[in-house]
Amino acid sequence: MVKNIVIVGGGSAGWMTAAHLSNILSDISITLVESPDVPIIGVGESTVPPIVDFMKSLGMDEKDWMPACKATYKSSICFRDFHGTDGKRMWFPFSNTWSVNGRPANLHWLYRFLTDKNFNDRFSIYDYCTLVPEICRQGKTVRSLPGSAYAYHLDAIALGQYLKKFSMGKGVRHVADTIQRVVQAEDGSIRSLELESGNTLEADLFVDCSGFRSLLIGQTLKETFEDYYDSLFNDKAIAMRLPFENREKEMVSYTMCSALSSGWVWTIPLYNRMGSGYVYSSKYLSADQAEAEFRGFLKRYLGGDNRIDDAQAKHLDIRVGKYRRTWVKNCVAIGLSAGFIEPLESTGLQIVQSQVFLLGETLRAGDNDYNCVDAGIYNKSITDLLDSIRDFLVCHYALTSREDTPYWHDVKYHTRLSEALIGKLALARSMMPSAGNLHMFDTGGALAGFGFNDGWYYILTGMNHLPMATEKQRMMGMGVFEKPIVDGAREAARMVQRLEQEKRKVGQLPSHYAFLRDNIYGGAEE
Repeated sequence: MVKNIVIVGGGSAGWMTAAHLSNILSDISITLVESPDVPIIGVGESTVPPIVDFMKSLGMDEKDWMPACKATYKSSICFRDFHGTDGKRMWFPFSNTWSVNGRPANLHWLYRFLTDKNFNDRFSIYDYCTLVPEICRQGKTVRSLPGSAYAYHLDAIALGQYLKKFSMGKGVRHVADTIQRVVQAEDGSIRSLELESGNTLEADLFVDCSGFRSLLIGQTLKETFEDYYDSLFNDKAIAMRLPFENREKEMVSYTMCSALSSGWVWTIPLYNRMGSGYVYSSKYLSADQAEAEFRGFLKRYLGGDNRIDDAQAKHLDIRVGKYRRTWVKNCVAIGLSAGFIEPLESTGLQIVQSQVFLLGETLRAGDNDYNCVDAGIYNKSITDLLDSIRDFLVCHYALTSREDTPYWHDVKYHTRLSEALIGKLALARSMMPSAGNLHMFDTGGALAGFGFNDGWYYILTGMNHLPMATEKQRMMGMGVFEKPIVDGAREAARMVQRLEQEKRKVGQLPSHYAFLRDNIYGGAEE
């Protein structure tokens, strides 16, 4: 029976855990201990739509928490120069697309792409299916359109502090102290934590949110760490904070990911500043070379030489991979302490959320108790989640046509693919990913899964991995040539015409900045 939980480490992972568990569990004492001497990394500033559900589950109002975290809205992710060096952009729009005859827009797009020789630009899929790219290009936000899916750009350190206040209001005890020793019981489980102050913390369940240190799961319990470096090459990052020069223009509602010689750069607008960083592989660039390339890119992309020259660069080590099990004995690792997959698809806080939700539901379903089966199901679900996200990110690299630098040459020819990914990509040669394919790829299911659907087909199309139009499929009416799609061609054309009409109205929407200023920030300029 779990009566006491101790969370080791603050930051966004620790306080998300404390906030959620204190919100849904009763009759459990929760303590969070964090050292005042351990810095918080705090560069996870981009999220995906599930974070909206997390904040709503806590009953938080955007007009309260967003200003505290300098948050802005995020409508999409944009990727440039991953497949080639021609500046072509892939989009991952969050909003749902239209459908005809029960078939989503992407399948109607594919039918036309495969049958109309004059319709041969695969990058047209994004504007064919949704308004989101046009909204983003014009500096607007989907938040001004009711019912649209969205996420946030936010200050991760400020989010942790906001959740800290919420958690303590729910009865979570906060201890600012340094752990000197982890005491284990005879069976190897964790018995207690001895603190620098001389105090001792005991618990029935310990949650390791200590970041890359992995104090409990790694250093103490010696769980095996499995790295992903043969699939995802990047092991370093450089982060910078930059002032706006033109808030109206630069406060876009999407995360920009731009491929460079040995990795990629993120650009993220918050309400008070921009965040940018270069994720790269130290096998191909030294830290000085990477910083020089990074600054040069920012001057070309953003302009304003002085703000680039004056920006302080923070160099970070990245440990890409996961622990074989993230629930070991009476310890559950959450966040960076459990594993990390590079931030290309902004999945860091989504992973934390999935871990926290699954842990909370496991304890609640067991009436504040758990057994070896619960831990086994949790480990299988989280492993599948992390492996699936890794495989999704691999698609942004391994399907490239680039070999203009040693990095991209090796990515193109030497990336290791999991058997699960090969199976998904083989299926994607006969049909586009969709929610109906989920049963073929059990990735933790509804517990913590990562769907084989919209995001996949948007990226696979941009990376030129499309279904093959075989003669057998045509003759038998299979895949994209099935009757509902063929018969729906005219109606699909009308839907595209309506979408084009809607695009002409996008200019009437307020800018992303103006919408935030007037609806979230109470007219405040900053």
